[in-house]
Amino acid sequence: MPLMAGDKLGPYEILAPIGAGGMGEVYRARDPRLNRDVAIKVSAAQFSERFEREAKAIAALNHPNICALYDVGPNYLVMEYIEGEAAQGPLPLEEVLRITRQIADALEAAHEKGITHRDLKPANIKIKPDGTVKVLDFGLAKVDAISGVSQSENSPTLSMAATQMGVILGTAGYMSPEQARGKAVDKRADIWAFGVVFYELLMGKRLFQGEDVSHTMAAVIMQEPNLDAVPVQVRKLLRRCLEKDPKKRLRDISGVELLLESGAESPAQSERLPRHGRWPWIAASAVAAVAAVVLGMMVWGPWRSAPRAPELARFEIQAPEKTNFNNPMQLSPDGRQLAFLTSGEGGNQIWVRSLDTLQARRVATVSNNTAQFWSPDSRFIAFQQDGKLKKVDITGGPPTTLSDAPQAFGGGAWNADGVIVFGDRAGPLRQVASGGGIPAPLTKLDEKRQEFAHGFPSFLPDGKHFVYLRRSGSPEHTGIYIGSVDAAPDRQDSKLLISTQNAAVYTPAPDPREATRGLGFLLFLREGTLMAQPFDAAKLVLKGEPVPIAEQVGATTYGFGRFSASLNGGLAYWAGGAGGGNSRLTWFDRNGKSLGSIGQPGNYNTLALSPDGSRVAAEKADGAGTNLWLIESTVGGKSDRFTFDPAQDTSPVWSPDGSQIIFASNRAGSVFNLFKKPSNLAGNETQVFESGEAKYPTDWSRDGKTLSFTTAGNTPDLWSLTLEPATKDAGAKAEVFLKTDKPEYRGKLSPDGRWMAYVSNATGSPEVYVRPFPVSADRTGQQMVSNGGGNFPLWRRDGRELFYRTPTGVVMAVNVTLGAVFKSEQQRQLFPAQGSAGVNGGGYNWDVKADGSQFLINTTGGENAAQAPTTWVLNWTAGLK
Repeated sequence: MPLMAGDKLGPYEILAPIGAGGMGEVYRARDPRLNRDVAIKVSAAQFSERFEREAKAIAALNHPNICALYDVGPNYLVMEYIEGEAAQGPLPLEEVLRITRQIADALEAAHEKGITHRDLKPANIKIKPDGTVKVLDFGLAKVDAISGVSQSENSPTLSMAATQMGVILGTAGYMSPEQARGKAVDKRADIWAFGVVFYELLMGKRLFQGEDVSHTMAAVIMQEPNLDAVPVQVRKLLRRCLEKDPKKRLRDISGVELLLESGAESPAQSERLPRHGRWPWIAASAVAAVAAVVLGMMVWGPWRSAPRAPELARFEIQAPEKTNFNNPMQLSPDGRQLAFLTSGEGGNQIWVRSLDTLQARRVATVSNNTAQFWSPDSRFIAFQQDGKLKKVDITGGPPTTLSDAPQAFGGGAWNADGVIVFGDRAGPLRQVASGGGIPAPLTKLDEKRQEFAHGFPSFLPDGKHFVYLRRSGSPEHTGIYIGSVDAAPDRQDSKLLISTQNAAVYTPAPDPREATRGLGFLLFLREGTLMAQPFDAAKLVLKGEPVPIAEQVGATTYGFGRFSASLNGGLAYWAGGAGGGNSRLTWFDRNGKSLGSIGQPGNYNTLALSPDGSRVAAEKADGAGTNLWLIESTVGGKSDRFTFDPAQDTSPVWSPDGSQIIFASNRAGSVFNLFKKPSNLAGNETQVFESGEAKYPTDWSRDGKTLSFTTAGNTPDLWSLTLEPATKDAGAKAEVFLKTDKPEYRGKLSPDGRWMAYVSNATGSPEVYVRPFPVSADRTGQQMVSNGGGNFPLWRRDGRELFYRTPTGVVMAVNVTLGAVFKSEQQRQLFPAQGSAGVNGGGYNWDVKADGSQFLINTTGGENAAQAPTTWVLNWTAGLK
């Protein structure tokens, strides 16, 4: 709340507001103890111990040209109050030199103490009536960031962990190129800013400016400063201060005087023109004529220099505090915004980071498998949520529903004609109008080629054709194909364009090389290397040879590469390793305390604890597919590989005696069918059940006779499979347990076998329900156990508790009573599961010990995870050779 005149802040009495900036409000106040006026900056958050240490270091700067810091409160700074005006140009060279020499003295005093300003600009320089120059806000670039505070172009710099790479600190027009790229900076950044300020005071205009902050930052990175209008006496100084490479820049501000002396040679004297008569007119005409000739030579002459090629610029983005990057990321078509998904505190969330801001903003809290993508005008983000395709306006407002969508969503693309194409990790592509409607089939799975998924489309410039990924049980048929929104599902082109396990992205960013100049590119992964293949979008053919542009780029197990490209040379990617390697299987107690991790770090997905709790069956990425591993459940225990097929093996469930594991695999055909294997590693897999739609097992009853499973698709259903006897394949019979027009999935049988806990979207969002099993004439109906969202239900082995997870990842517990009648009490929160990894498919990413005392969760490491940042590149084609 803003302070008013007369309010007290500690011992200080507020006199009047002075202004506001990115850090908070600034007030003039009175210190009654020393009978002097002071300036107080009030922050929106409490200061940290680290801030106080830095403030003490700044307070030690006792220099006549540095604004003194007097005191530090819990959320405010008390500084010297300075009467005077901010420095403004244009000014005569002599006056500029008088001012900038004092600025240099201030910087030198700070640099000797190891303090870098990081936000030197005219607004932070005041000139007192007696001519003394004061530099303000020294060292405030080291202040911890205040969450949610906006950053205007003239605001004080705030840091989001100031020592962290990838955070852009500073004011756009004055930051050094290394600051604009998000790299670590030192005193040479101040020397760059000194040169920019010098120029502005001298010329009265900005050296770097653009239509907005992002254009200004691009100018700082790419444009060479034009110093032609600067007096020759100071050009040498400014050129040394404004070297884009910090290694070539003036290293110490103390060198300013030497450069001024060495650069003060007398300029060539121009001919003096007569003051009277007709000579000025003749001279003016001659100058105009010569200028016209020179201009003509510059524009049309053969010696005209080529325009400067755009420079490649690269900087890094860190995940917001207490979160970790999840799989999907998408650059907006205009290249100015990056949408990404995180897990961690607050659950799964979609964020947008703009090129001209320091902080990402959250636009939606979501469930798993969002696979977000942009509208062509870069205004909306579309994503899958609970079996629905939704869109959200990035400027604010709740998401709106467009259509049904598969739970195993396979990415999407949105063209300028208002057509959305989206994929299915267990089915074909569909298309729907961007205004909403009923999705229509666009492609058809080719069963002869063992295709099981079409997904991740990327439109070509004509808005009709697109490239997409076809996945098959046969590696020779897996790769990138060309589709058309005008073709019938069975008439789509079946010619393989590129052989790869992951999706491709088209970008029209022109190839600058001679052989393929002007063509766009298809970007795709090959064994973890991001490749750029020249592509003629008009003729729909590849040209030239692919070239590598980034190494160790991450990928998912279901065909999504962790990279994206815009329409204008923007590129973003996550270099977290080709196999992911970014999750751990971690034990937590009921209070959320981490008890250690098991197995090796990897890209895990689904998991299940054995009935005796001694082992874990866990799905782990292995090359293009996934395999199951058996891991001892104690910290430091060994791991044994359980399956060895190049396809995907997922969603394991244990037999009640722990001797068998049933899992889903697409190894034998076009969909996920059910297979079984002994857990002692002594036998081979056998197929348990086959049908025409993908399915995932979720539980095996205590008596060994019944297996529950979930089908995939737009509206998953609950099924049960009768295994008579449990150790033989014969007699397996599937029956539908619950089938409605809403998704129902992840069925878990109660320990007594009389109840089924499951998830349903009957209310429009996922909730946990319980209903009798099997359903009979006298045992019907259902009870909603969760309230406010729930997923992944688990029973305690004695049947006294039911656990589930909220949409934000919080672990919840409900006391229940089983028997002829099911009773449940009020749900209660146990702990927020920080850093919980997402789930691909219909399985579980967590399990609970038999007594309910500990939980095993697939995590991405929580707030202490050392996860690689996302790299954002401007004009990436400038790096092509």
